[in-house]
Amino acid sequence: MPRLTSPVIGLSLVLCASLADAHHGFAAHYEPDRMITIEGTVRQFDFVNPHAVLQIDATDEAGEAVVYVCALQASTQLARRGVDDTLFTVGEPIRVDGFPARRDPLGCEFGTGYFADGSSFTMRSYAAETQFAPNRVAPLASGATRSVFGNWIRPTLSGGGGLGRSTGQDSITPEGERARAAYDPIHDNPVLRCDPTSPVRNWRAPGLVTSIRQVNSQIFIYHETMDVTRTIHMNLREHPADVEPSSLGHSIGRFENGSLVIDSGNFKAGVIFGSDLHTADMTMTERLTVNPDTGDLEVAWSIVDEAYYSEPLTGAQNLASTDQRVARYECLQEALPASL
Repeated sequence: MPRLTSPVIGLSLVLCASLADAHHGFAAHYEPDRMITIEGTVRQFDFVNPHAVLQIDATDEAGEAVVYVCALQASTQLARRGVDDTLFTVGEPIRVDGFPARRDPLGCEFGTGYFADGSSFTMRSYAAETQFAPNRVAPLASGATRSVFGNWIRPTLSGGGGLGRSTGQDSITPEGERARAAYDPIHDNPVLRCDPTSPVRNWRAPGLVTSIRQVNSQIFIYHETMDVTRTIHMNLREHPADVEPSSLGHSIGRFENGSLVIDSGNFKAGVIFGSDLHTADMTMTERLTVNPDTGDLEVAWSIVDEAYYSEPLTGAQNLASTDQRVARYECLQEALPASL
């Protein structure tokens, strides 16, 4: 990965453009409206998922030795930009402009790192825009049309990153409000336990591939995030009574006018996305359709959970076709920095 030349400035605390539409994971853990600059030497670099982690030996304002811990993207996302575990070298001087952690005075999310040779690497810009690898659309044979099968990706967060309008959250019931009040989005986040959470979160993961394929009477949806494989049973009309509840539920499917429709139940109580919770009675319908004009995969979902919401929750996500190969995620829970 080429490093880009950038001028070096001294240790400082600088203001950053505000981030009105910060996604839940970033804004919950880090301050999006300011940056801190850290100067020191590389102590350790862990190139892992769900976050690569950089440790920096530095000194605080009192001159005491401290170790800063800065989180980067998942190694899977970084690798698609040509980055590997040699991006940082133990013992080399480094200056990092990062977003300070809300709870850990020595924690940050990595923004831009400046190296001794004058080059730099940016993960998140001053405008708090995360960088992802440019997408390459998978080629089609002459005369062929794109179907739901193949590899798909949310290539960017820019302009909403293909995220559609959501509805129903305002219909939360008193029971749902009590559950949300008892939920700590920082410490109770299932992602911190390498739990895949829900189908909604897996469709929305940026920079990670989703692969859809069919084998006989089953369709397999593999999401790189958390190495999730969902099995869609095309030969069933109802969910078996003996299915063990899970984060992803049990799914049956059918085709309607070219769209793949998935009905899921048998969920265990958990998190839909962010602080939107659900009970074990949640049911979910997804409709996967390829837009003939753009070639994008349009995923629309509707969730019914009458205990927590008096109206259905709806949402959508567009994914682009990609020629990126599927990679293993191999989430490593113990590698998470304390600031998360």
